[in-house]
Amino acid sequence: MIKFFDSPSVKNAMSKILLAFIFYTVAAASFNGFFVKWKFRDLEENHSFEMMYDETASRPYIHRQLMLATAKEIKSLMTPQQQQNFLNFFQPIDIFTNLSHRKSFIEDSYTNTKILSRYAVEYHIVYFMAFGFLFLSMFIWRQIGIELTNSPTAGTLTACTFAIIFPLLETVGGFFYDFGELFFLSLATLLAIKGYWLALILISPIAEYNKESFLFFIVTLFPLFAEKFSKTRTALILTAAIFLSGVVYLYVSNLYIGNSGGSTEFQFFKHLEFIFSGWFNIEISYSTIFGAGMFLPHILIFVWILKCTWKKILPTWKNHLKISAVINFPLYIAFCYPGELRNLSLMYISFIAMLSIFIKEVINIEQKN
Repeated sequence: MIKFFDSPSVKNAMSKILLAFIFYTVAAASFNGFFVKWKFRDLEENHSFEMMYDETASRPYIHRQLMLATAKEIKSLMTPQQQQNFLNFFQPIDIFTNLSHRKSFIEDSYTNTKILSRYAVEYHIVYFMAFGFLFLSMFIWRQIGIELTNSPTAGTLTACTFAIIFPLLETVGGFFYDFGELFFLSLATLLAIKGYWLALILISPIAEYNKESFLFFIVTLFPLFAEKFSKTRTALILTAAIFLSGVVYLYVSNLYIGNSGGSTEFQFFKHLEFIFSGWFNIEISYSTIFGAGMFLPHILIFVWILKCTWKKILPTWKNHLKISAVINFPLYIAFCYPGELRNLSLMYISFIAMLSIFIKEVINIEQKN
């Protein structure tokens, strides 16, 4: 038996299983931090889960239909008995009587806000889709970290660290489709690093159906693809991806043109107000006090990481960060609610890149000591 566990193939398999377990546990903690804080914006005006489901939500929220459309399709393939069995599966079981004795954590969340039971199946499906996107994203972040640092340890710590940080970025507002956005931004970046251009083109319309920000993110991938291909070929690849994303955006926008609201909401003057009052706001995350929005200490931590890593970041990644900032900051100031850091999502991957390099430097210092 001991020899069996000493086998290289078994050690490799066990290492992967342990890594998956660690990521699953960290993702569970992170997702719980998000869900306790925001749930799925149940019963909120203009953009609640039930309004998104019924396709009556305001624009631009209603445009983000990928996860709900998938959940509806899955439910349509299930018989009523299968739907009930699916819901029963998540009921806590009393180990002494083997009987379900109370509602699941998920069901408690939507029944406490009086969401109709007809949404229950879709609510559960979207819940686990969002968690799945976060869990899978962690493997991508690890690989991005390894590509940048050549250190599996730094890559693993980067994935765990950003997962734990993510609920803090879901500040002032947070939505279930943010996890889909995070996954597709991460996947697109890894595809660019590897030069898998056809895969990027194929996922672009799907990612755009989840959230319209993906169309803008495609542009930021130019430096990464240009490492693998000529500038002309890179431009053609990204043009194709942008075209398909644009078609989806126009189709979805036209589909919900009768809904209230608009494709964007002008927020510039609210940002001017925020400059004088928004640096030390707080909110509850992970059931304790953290900074909210553009909390100054959080901003200073980011600036410190940027300062410590800028000289060590490859020129390709510097260009990626610069393009992301040039696109994201004006859009954020003009159209995003003040303090909603999730709307700086085009810069998430740049932060992950800096974080991996920062962690690798910390490891190096510790090893020297």
